[in-house]
Amino acid sequence: MTRLCRLCSLVMLCLSIAANVRAAESITVISDDNYPPYLFKDTNGNTVGIVADTWKLWEQKTGVKVTLLAIVWEQALQQLLSGHADVIEMIYQDPEREKRFSFSAPYATLPVGIYAHESIGGLATSNHLSGFTVGVQKGDGCIFHLKQAGVQSFRLYNNYEEMITATLKGEIKILCMDDYPATYYLYRAHADQTILRAFTLYQGEFHRAVKKGNEQTLSLISKGMAAITPAEMAAIEAKWKGRPLQKHLYSGQALWALAAALTVAVSLVLLVFMLRLAVKRKTAEIESKREELELERLRLTDIIDATRAGTWEWDIQTGICQVNHRWTEMLGYTLEALAPLNADKVKSLTHPDDWQTALAVVERHLKGEIDFYECDIRMRHHDGHWVWVADRGRLISRTSSGEPWIMRGTHIDITDKKEADAVIWQQANYDSLTQLPNRHYFNSHLHEAITTAAEHQQKLGLLLLDLDRFKEVNDTLGHRSGDELLMEIGHRIRQCLSDQMLVARLGGDEFAIILPEPACADVQAFGQQLLQEISKAMILGGERVYVTVSIGISQYPEDAVNAEEMIQHADQAMYEAKNRGRNNLRFFSLAIKEALSQRVSLARDLRVALENGELRDYYQPIVDLATGKIAKAEALMRWQHPQRGLISPSLFIPVAEETGDIVAMGNWILNQAAQHAMQWQSMVSDDAFAISVNKSPVQFVEQMDTKNDWVQALRSMGVEGKRIVVEITEGLLLNPDPIVEQRLLQFRDMGIQVAIDDFGTGYSSLSYLSKFDIDYLKIDQSFTRNLNAGNESYVLCEAIIVMAHKLGLKVIAEGVETALQRDLLIDIHCDYAQGFFYSPPVPAEAFEQMLVQQSREIASAR
Repeated sequence: MTRLCRLCSLVMLCLSIAANVRAAESITVISDDNYPPYLFKDTNGNTVGIVADTWKLWEQKTGVKVTLLAIVWEQALQQLLSGHADVIEMIYQDPEREKRFSFSAPYATLPVGIYAHESIGGLATSNHLSGFTVGVQKGDGCIFHLKQAGVQSFRLYNNYEEMITATLKGEIKILCMDDYPATYYLYRAHADQTILRAFTLYQGEFHRAVKKGNEQTLSLISKGMAAITPAEMAAIEAKWKGRPLQKHLYSGQALWALAAALTVAVSLVLLVFMLRLAVKRKTAEIESKREELELERLRLTDIIDATRAGTWEWDIQTGICQVNHRWTEMLGYTLEALAPLNADKVKSLTHPDDWQTALAVVERHLKGEIDFYECDIRMRHHDGHWVWVADRGRLISRTSSGEPWIMRGTHIDITDKKEADAVIWQQANYDSLTQLPNRHYFNSHLHEAITTAAEHQQKLGLLLLDLDRFKEVNDTLGHRSGDELLMEIGHRIRQCLSDQMLVARLGGDEFAIILPEPACADVQAFGQQLLQEISKAMILGGERVYVTVSIGISQYPEDAVNAEEMIQHADQAMYEAKNRGRNNLRFFSLAIKEALSQRVSLARDLRVALENGELRDYYQPIVDLATGKIAKAEALMRWQHPQRGLISPSLFIPVAEETGDIVAMGNWILNQAAQHAMQWQSMVSDDAFAISVNKSPVQFVEQMDTKNDWVQALRSMGVEGKRIVVEITEGLLLNPDPIVEQRLLQFRDMGIQVAIDDFGTGYSSLSYLSKFDIDYLKIDQSFTRNLNAGNESYVLCEAIIVMAHKLGLKVIAEGVETALQRDLLIDIHCDYAQGFFYSPPVPAEAFEQMLVQQSREIASAR
């Protein structure tokens, strides 16, 4: 009984001493809220666990006030580094972290495991993780160990619960987690039979850490932790981890301990009873204030971290909004000028066209359809103009009944970006000289107009206009006068149009007009009006100038059923107008169709051209711009018709593609090119010498057999794959057939290189450049032809070259005809060039002589 009295006296003395200790200082401890049993949130939202109890005991031992915050791990690291916290708990030590933190001695060892979905088998060591994407918690120490094991692909999550949910949804198959919290969260998610432990990645050790240079705080922590006895730590761990029942429960020693505990409990109850009324209100105030301060500090931290962004917080239940000064500055206001700020006032500042759009996106976010709210909106500045704002945010809390409560987000001024985008769009879709829509915009609009006409069973008219003898104006009065003429013609055409019509400048002196119904009801009269207006005199450079125009007309659906046919038929009609003396218009007609019958005749003769030996292989040099030497060649096909003479490929290649003869012709030109590639290799010092061969889309989808298999053909001839470059059009890759992908892979495996011909002229989707193994981009001659210092073609060519080099591709410029074009291409770091400036396509014998001459020049230079 004497011992019990002494024990009670000691307890009361400790309580008395603790009640009179005043904190000399305080520290903030921060850590993960996702790590049971060490630290986590209970069902009431309280921070509990071994770490929480340990720091409470440390506070008692040292008299130093401790504020313990449990948040997302990545944010915890950032808070410590930014100086908003003094100590971080439960952190693993590794070489990367040692650069930024100072660590205590380890106080717990925990296994870190690799977990995998049950569908994944065979994972036994870290060597088996190569090639997999591993899910990890943001800022987790296992990232360092996974990188050491050769893992290169990670998917980051805020906590273990997100990782487990993502695995169950199939987003990832493998994840790295510490065993203690992994067991807890897998069991709670009913996933312990679906997500299985594969092996131990490493044994982690818990440390406490401070920011590098804050060793004084680390020393204080260590001294305080040393004051906690092993028995006290064992009691805390037993509380949260559980402990086995002890034998001899009712021994004498246990009875004394039980009696002492009961005495202490009675004393504490009496003490609490006596102090309850005095401290109840104060305790409630302190706890409430602490929670408010924690929330406020995190909110302020978010605002501080948002550098140039305006920040906002919206109470959805009351409509009240809180913003920072940057938010109001964007709109030319002060915080005071907009106070009090609510949703209605924000609505009044937002463009009416954008308000409903933004609300719709918010609604989707609140329903959980999207993770974040994102919307670009216009807001009215104090001086009246509109400011473009990138509005981003997310819901951070709900009411106890589950209703949306608080949203937070940012505003970023993107007015300059929007204006730049508008300029880029204008440059991409409008002609810089006449300010009319360009060919790209015209093509897009024509497709849309045909679709609309088809849906409403309406007619559509297309007029192609080509100025007569425009070159004479340029030659006699100069290009400046020519430009003034084009601008005046564009203006006169616009004067003749109604609101439904569209006029575009296709390039050079070519214009096009789209006439939807009912504007196309009297195309003849409208065409005559154009002829009359354009033929009126104009003053250029002080001289009176007259120009006329030839117009070709095609109509949907009488003459064509798609945009390509409409343009083709209108073009044919326009050239018929020129052939009839110019300054008139012609409709696409049966007479013009008759001319198409010649294509049938051409197709018939083409079928026997290969058999009769009428095809010729020509070669055009491709020059390395860095050395000025021939580095490659392009093989081109010519047709020596027995009656018509040499026929241009632009006439017979389309026919061959329609008839399917292109397959056999393509095989023939490949054989010719391959033989010459072997023969000429020794004449070229560059080991990268190769010959380009065009491969038609028809050839890709043709049923493959031995004679059509280019890979097999090259092998049978003993030609290395690197000696051949296959040129394809970008249209082939926009919606590729699986057969196309398969054959491109076969080319890659053999070392055959691939070039995109006429790059930039089609409806490009640049994603194919990263999807497929492409080696070269060939800039279309339509860009090279107009190349001049600083003009639009120069900018586009430079952009293509920079993009290609960033993707590891080489660039070949086609259609180089002048030294100026060559020099400009060198200035923007183009790799290769071909064109008439160097040589037109020539027969094999002539090309070989060029190589011989080049070899002699190189030899003599040595």
